[in-house]
Amino acid sequence: FSYTGSRWHRCDDTALAKKISESNGVSPTLARLLSRLNLSPGMETEKFLHPSMSNLHDPFLMLGMAKAVERFRKTIREKEPIRVVTDYDVDGTMSSLILQGALGICGHTAISYHIPNRKTEGYGFSLEAARKAIEDGIKLIVTADIGVRDEASIALAASHGIDVIVLDHHLPPGCGIPEQAYAVLCPPQDGCNYPNKSLAACGISLKFAQALLNDHPNRNAIIRSMMKLAALGTVADVVSLLDPENRAIVAIGLDALNRDAHRPGLKALLEISKTQQGTIDSSAIGYRIGPRINAAGRLASANLIIELLHASNTIQAHALAAQLDAMNEDRQLIQQMMINTAIETAGTCEDPFVVVALPEDDFWHSGISGIVAGRLREHFHRPVAVATIENGMMTGSIRSTPGVHAVQALTSVSSLLTKFGGHAAAAGFSCPADALDELRKGLCQNAIDQLNGNAEIPTTEIALCLTPDELDDDVFKDIQLLEPCGAQNNRPLVCIQNAVLKNVIPLKDVHLRGTLANSHISCLWFSAPVTPEMLDSKPHHIVGELITEVWNGNQQHKILIRDACPADRNVFI
Repeated sequence: FSYTGSRWHRCDDTALAKKISESNGVSPTLARLLSRLNLSPGMETEKFLHPSMSNLHDPFLMLGMAKAVERFRKTIREKEPIRVVTDYDVDGTMSSLILQGALGICGHTAISYHIPNRKTEGYGFSLEAARKAIEDGIKLIVTADIGVRDEASIALAASHGIDVIVLDHHLPPGCGIPEQAYAVLCPPQDGCNYPNKSLAACGISLKFAQALLNDHPNRNAIIRSMMKLAALGTVADVVSLLDPENRAIVAIGLDALNRDAHRPGLKALLEISKTQQGTIDSSAIGYRIGPRINAAGRLASANLIIELLHASNTIQAHALAAQLDAMNEDRQLIQQMMINTAIETAGTCEDPFVVVALPEDDFWHSGISGIVAGRLREHFHRPVAVATIENGMMTGSIRSTPGVHAVQALTSVSSLLTKFGGHAAAAGFSCPADALDELRKGLCQNAIDQLNGNAEIPTTEIALCLTPDELDDDVFKDIQLLEPCGAQNNRPLVCIQNAVLKNVIPLKDVHLRGTLANSHISCLWFSAPVTPEMLDSKPHHIVGELITEVWNGNQQHKILIRDACPADRNVFI
């Protein structure tokens, strides 16, 4: 095994790479990188390399779209009060902003929004939110990133004459849609022939805006501006960036973020995220911008994000952005303390599904459980549930491994749960605290069943193997052509064989920094499982992401190390 306890696997396809290189006129290196994605030579590869507006599908292909648009037009004509109810994460808040923007452009002013408080309401369209809409005389509710599993709240609203339109993408296989919803826009639902089944909720919101503004003379410019928000939500929600439409949304959105003028709130958000216009990519969203947006919903109220991006002047925008940055710093502190506590609590746990549940307090926070679960998954190489206990109830987040579908695991223990939902890799749940032992037992059994009793061996997919001499500017340029990177098009991992690192030093006691011998390429290894002495000046096979950063107009090549092993050790399978 490697230093991280993994085996390595070459995922490029030599024969396919040759065809791609010949058909599309790209370098053999780029063709090898593309072959791992199983793209067909020719048009499919061309669409991938050159995302554009032409990759956007007709929004009216989506089941329920025509009905939803007509209902909105009635709301606009009759000036009915409408409420937008969305999730508290990046996808949800960006959906809210897109929907509010589309309605405002149509001249509708009776618009309000509601974002659930994670602590008091939890995830989803709650009964509390439905009751508030009834009290406020709302005539139409549109939910985004929530709603498809909230039958009770939709039924309550419908019983009081409120139509509910659901825009969601969280539909587990075999599940139906809420029967009393006026319309449901959800590409995975039965009977929907929309080509892109992997839209984020902000993507569905964008498609709705595209349909609602179909006849607007400035529609293309408006949609391009909205793609800034859709790009943030699509990357942060980790939906497929192999799909041509999602790829186009993110690519065009990034272009708009990098080149277009911004309102004060978005400009302040980029500044506080230490993101320079002209250098924004999917990594900047994933590691700098997205976490700051999420910090509000995790620790306080996601309303702060709406207020920030609605800010009309620079002074207000910078004040709100500063609040957001302070919350993110608090989140980072609490997160690290929770990770340390969770690893200590789990100890040498050998369960096939690791479950850690502790009482909620200032340093064990439900809003950060998902991040902690992800870190524990990396630590244990197994599915992990991290939960908080408060007032006799347990609320948790799951981050799973490729072999165990998180929602299927929760479905197997659904009799214990009061609420659950999510994706194959990430899910959330709530249940009585006294069900902890039974929950742990059920999740462990389901993991065994899904894996057919076999242990899941961590495998690192290697896209390219090179020697240090082959690591030139052209390789870094070819990798840039794969952007935007993300789910199903992850930034490729490259193995540098027989590499020697020089001047390896520790950073903050847990990270390492060094330089690839005979080059100016710096190497960083965050949370490295080895000491500087183990790496320095000794031949290793190094696996990492090759990145190019621009600082003060100068390009700098770096390797973000993800794994390594001594050069005399064979960890390939």
